[in-house]
Amino acid sequence: MQLPGSSFSSLIPMISEVMFVGAGRNANNLMGIFEAAGAAISHVVDDQPQGRLLGKAVETIDSVAGAEADAFLTITDPDIARRIRERPALANCRWPRFVFPNCVVSGYSSLSEGCYIGPFSLVTNAIIGRHVHLFAYNCIGARAEIGEFSAILPHAMISSDVRIGKGCVIATGAVIFAGVTIGDNCKVGPNLVIRHDMKSGTIALPTTPIIRSRSVLRGRK
Repeated sequence: MQLPGSSFSSLIPMISEVMFVGAGRNANNLMGIFEAAGAAISHVVDDQPQGRLLGKAVETIDSVAGAEADAFLTITDPDIARRIRERPALANCRWPRFVFPNCVVSGYSSLSEGCYIGPFSLVTNAIIGRHVHLFAYNCIGARAEIGEFSAILPHAMISSDVRIGKGCVIATGAVIFAGVTIGDNCKVGPNLVIRHDMKSGTIALPTTPIIRSRSVLRGRK
């Protein structure tokens, strides 16, 4: 029985074996994290398998059609993730939640299927939607809500009473002020401070231009 206010980190059973769905950059990042927490990667599947991923053979998604396996969706692009999640080949998969052991996640929180709480993160009494990724060092304030298929990149801070819609990407170091509502399919650039509501589909980017690499600058005339 879950005790009021107890930590999800100690109450969610660890996944002993999991199939990665997606073999891109994020899968590279996550494999070592999952293994460090004691979860073995049984399979890696992708729509366009190319070689191996950290020593694991990458198979096609259709090759595991009908499999009743614990699976984890490594894809963080919201549109692609949604499409892959609905693939018939994955219809029988289970999508457990994954919380890294050194996180603090309040027992008052609600964590939906397939969500990921990365290392050194803090989640208070928040509502986390399906297949949301909190990468690392994220702080999620009281009564915050994050919609499904959203990604919160490292060191981003979501203050209390924030509402983040579906399919959003909050970049590294961003801070969302208390009480702000961010609509569906929004993107917030790195290190931005968001003090006001954002309508669905809005993209907020830093005003400082990105500095190009020297090799690119040398090629310009």
